[in-house]
Amino acid sequence: MLREQVRADLLAFSRRPETLFFTVFLPVIFLVLFEAIFGGQSVTLSGGQTVQQSTLQVPAFMTMGIISASFVALAITVVNRRETGTFKRVRGTPAPAWILIAGQVVTSLVIGLFMVLVMLVLGRLAYGVRVELSHLPWLIGGVLIGAAAFSCLGMMLAAITPSTEAAPPLANVVVLPLYFISGVFVPVDSLPTWLGNVASVLPVAPLVKVLSWPYVPTTSTPWTSLGLVAVWGAIGLIIASWRFRWTPRRG
Repeated sequence: MLREQVRADLLAFSRRPETLFFTVFLPVIFLVLFEAIFGGQSVTLSGGQTVQQSTLQVPAFMTMGIISASFVALAITVVNRRETGTFKRVRGTPAPAWILIAGQVVTSLVIGLFMVLVMLVLGRLAYGVRVELSHLPWLIGGVLIGAAAFSCLGMMLAAITPSTEAAPPLANVVVLPLYFISGVFVPVDSLPTWLGNVASVLPVAPLVKVLSWPYVPTTSTPWTSLGLVAVWGAIGLIIASWRFRWTPRRG
């Protein structure tokens, strides 16, 4: 049943051009544009290591792709299905209600993994940015934990969003400022210290750090950042479980 639900959700996703664009194509477009503008520049990290801008941009926009697929798309879809009565109707059928939620979460994970594959291939073939095979397990683990955590946060946002109309702007209002202060659009080392400190305890910057490590290995593996992402996911899951509704908020 879960497999069929995921298949149906993926089919529905592929038939929504606007969601497909913002989830799959927009991070790729941003990567290509930023590479065209800043790709030839070098960046000196806080530890004194100098790397090409492209080496940081590939994992940064990989993070954006994962968040778009899990947090943004999931929040919008869940609110839409709740407010249009889809969840309510499914609860009246013999199918377990959790299948609908699990199917959407697994769909987000599948799309997130697809985005990672696209960024890996594009970064390697177009810009010469590669990951050592020995670091690939860390990248895969970080992607899975990050996608799961932001799926939980997406469910949390869906649980507190009042209407279908409010879901897209609310999701983007949450993530867009975080992209700017968390190392997606602008390197964290170029931000004011206080702003970098604020971003470091929010979920986006730690995920950027986790996914950047396989590309720019430092002296220590960012276990703390990975744990912080997982903690945010746990917080999202607790609040989503507490506030989640199967019926529309209106009517």
